[in-house]
Order: sequence, then C-alpha cells, then structure tokens
Amino acid sequence: MKTLIRSSLAIALAGCALAQDAKTVLQNATQATGNPKTIVYSGTGFNGFFGQAVQPGFSWPQRELTGYTRSINYDQKSAREELVFKEPVFGGQRQNNWVNGDKAWAVGPNGPNPQLAAAEDRQLQILLTPHGFLKAAMAASDATAKGKSEHGKKVTVVTFTALGKYKIHGTIDAQNMVTEVATTVPNPLLGDMDIVCTYSGYKNFSGIKFPTKIKQTQAGGAVADLTIAEVMPDAPVDLPVPASVQNAPAPVPAPATGQKLADGVWLVPTSHNSLVIEFKDFIAVIEAPLTVERSLAVIAEAKRLVPNKPIKYVFSTHHHFDHSGGLRAYVAEGAAIVTADVNKGYYEQVFKRKASMAPDALSKNPRKPVIIGVKDKYVITDGTQALEMYTTQGDSHSGELLVGYLPKAKILIEADSYSPQGPNAPVVSPPAPNALVLYDNLQRLKLNIEQIVPIHGRPVPYADFLKAVGKS
Repeated sequence: MKTLIRSSLAIALAGCALAQDAKTVLQNATQATGNPKTIVYSGTGFNGFFGQAVQPGFSWPQRELTGYTRSINYDQKSAREELVFKEPVFGGQRQNNWVNGDKAWAVGPNGPNPQLAAAEDRQLQILLTPHGFLKAAMAASDATAKGKSEHGKKVTVVTFTALGKYKIHGTIDAQNMVTEVATTVPNPLLGDMDIVCTYSGYKNFSGIKFPTKIKQTQAGGAVADLTIAEVMPDAPVDLPVPASVQNAPAPVPAPATGQKLADGVWLVPTSHNSLVIEFKDFIAVIEAPLTVERSLAVIAEAKRLVPNKPIKYVFSTHHHFDHSGGLRAYVAEGAAIVTADVNKGYYEQVFKRKASMAPDALSKNPRKPVIIGVKDKYVITDGTQALEMYTTQGDSHSGELLVGYLPKAKILIEADSYSPQGPNAPVVSPPAPNALVLYDNLQRLKLNIEQIVPIHGRPVPYADFLKAVGKS
C-alpha cells in the first residue's frame, strides 16, 4: 500500500511539474515576443491554390501576391485576411476572408457574403499564428511541454487541444521564439491532413517580436509563402459581424434530386453536378465532387432512380479536390474509379491515407480501390446504353482532364472548360482559353453533340457553346 501511494504521488507530482514546465515556457515566450491584444501585419509573397495542382500531387500552383494583410483581434476572436493578386483570380485581383466567432463572410461588390462553414477553419488559422498560439496555449487546461533536439539545437514543443478537437503543437526555440505551429485536420479526400506553419526572421516591431518570413503548408504543399514588411501591434481592429451575416441561416446540404436528361440519364445538380447513368445490370456515376456526404446523397439518389442495381463505376474527370472530394464514398461502395491514367498512382496513394479525425464508411470498412486508367478512350456499353470517356489535350487548368460522351443521347459531359450559367448570361469576349481548348479537342474527336452538360452550370444546346467560343 505504501509503495502504491508513493507511486501515485510521484505520478501526480510529475504531472504537476510537466504542467508547470508548459506554463513557464509559455510565459517566457510571451515575455520575449510581447502580448498584443490586436495585430495587423502585411507584406508580399505567394498564395498556393490548395487542391488545384495542374498535375496530380501535392504541389499547389503558386499565385503571386502584390499585397497581403491580416488583421487580428485576439479578444474578439476575429480576423480579416486581404489578398491582392498580381494576376486576376476568378475574374478579380482581390480576395478577403473575415471571421468573428462562429460567423465567417467575405465582402464583395454587393456587400457581405456569408460563409458560415468556413468559420472554424478561420478560427484555427488565428491559433496557428505565433501570438495566437501562445495566448490559446496559456488558456488551455491540457497544455504540456516536452524538450527535444532539432537540427542540433534544443527546442520545446508545447501541445494543447483547441476548439475541442485539434491537437496543436508549437515549437519554441532557445530564444523563446515560436518557430513552428502544426496541427492535423480532416480532409474529404486526403483523410488526416497536416497543416504546418513555420516562422523565421523575427524582428522588433514597436515593442513586439514578429517573424518576417511565414510559410504554411497543407498536405506538404505550400499554401502561403510570405515576406512581412510591416507589423502594427495594438492597432485599432474592430470587426463586427454584419447584420446580413448574423441573421444568415445555417448552411444546409443541397438536395440530391435527379433531373431526367434522356432515357436512363439523370443530372443531380448543385454547384458541382453529378450524372447517374443506367445500364442493363449496373449504374455508372460521373463525378464525385465536394465531400463524402455529398456523394452519399448522390449514391442514395442513384439507387432510388435505378433500384436493385449496383454502382459499378464512378468516373472522375480530374483530380482537383472540389471534383474528387467524395470518391472515398464510392470506394466504400465497391465502385471502380475510372480516371486519366496519370491519376492512378496518385489516387492509390491517397486511399492509403488514414481518416481517423472524421471516420467515414471507407475508414470503418477498408476496401482496396479499383482504379482504371484512361490513356485515350474508355467505353462501357450494354448494347443499348453506352458511355465513352476521352482524354483531352492542352488544357491549362488540369493536365488530365476527361470528357464524357453519350452517343445515344448525343450529350457531352465536361468539367471546368465551359460553365454556362443563366439563360441571359453575357457571352464572354474574348472566349475563355480553356473553352477554346475544349472546342479544339471536340473537333479532333469528331463527336456528334447536341447538348453539353457541364459539371458547373446548366445543360445547354451545343449551339450555345459554339456561340460562346465564336464558332457559331
């Protein structure tokens, strides 16, 4: 009994010492770097287009920033990030991201645009900044500290839990500077995904220390590479929630309701469309966009539209995350993924990753994926219904873009090259480069097309596409 008591006491004392170590480390770092209530920092650099690599992999396209500013109010739990791109992005050169508590929004020409689903990620980004990390770790009840050697130098890693689920690890060097903050978040396609922020080149700005070099990677690819020129601690930063955002309803999943396009062909529309195609003994689906939850809804709708037949194939037009985020649901369903041949190795690597933070059907019931690569053309048919998939050439958006063709219905299915919107949408002049590339590919393939069904937008007559590219 005495031995047990001594052991328990030793464990308790060790735990207290460890907690005290974390508190002392954090206090020393806070004293060294300063403790601003607000901060505004700005500079230039590059922004990585996350999940949109031209070729399959984790090297995100880098877009030059001629201006970057982030304003943070730590007590208000609010932040504003402003990016000015050298070249236009999605029709503009400026982007802004706001958050205050559980409310997130952007401000455009027509005023605030609610983006409530982004609030948690933007709150997390505040905690990944050096001072945000120190403040959150000091307030955490579970902060621990552990010393280690890194590149031959002694550092201390402080770990705590943020927002109830994210383990955040901050590295503090011998000079009490925060050199790295990292965490892991769930991603629909990649499963458990690492976010790593590195900080270097600390300088004194109006009494606080702040890094002049900031780099953030997600899944190993750079999403931010910034050189900071100006830092203003305790500047006026008040970011109230606009009334239109405060009163905005919580986002709800878009309905997955099939719209018949032809015999045995249905469109399941949302911002990223899917198609359901019936064959004699099975179902094929084109595109698994956004999230596993969206794909589960499309799968359920496919089974309602075509009862008592399995989903045998899912066709992935390209690997970009907004178009492939639901593929894990189809792997769990037992469907074969048909994609460009260059994607095979990438998808095989992706589906080996763990998804412990947000377990889904595939993580609960692991299944080896079947991936079919398309080099030029791939056809499935039952003698009546047929689907042809073709690789395209010369597209700058993605180096492995597939288009689908239904010869019986004379329907072309394409993604990202041409995205027709409302019936009165203006014709873009000059035509988008990738729309012209699509036209050249269709001339090469010599397909008899009457209707185009885009993954983004609404189905339109082929004549509308010809008009859009100046070939009517």
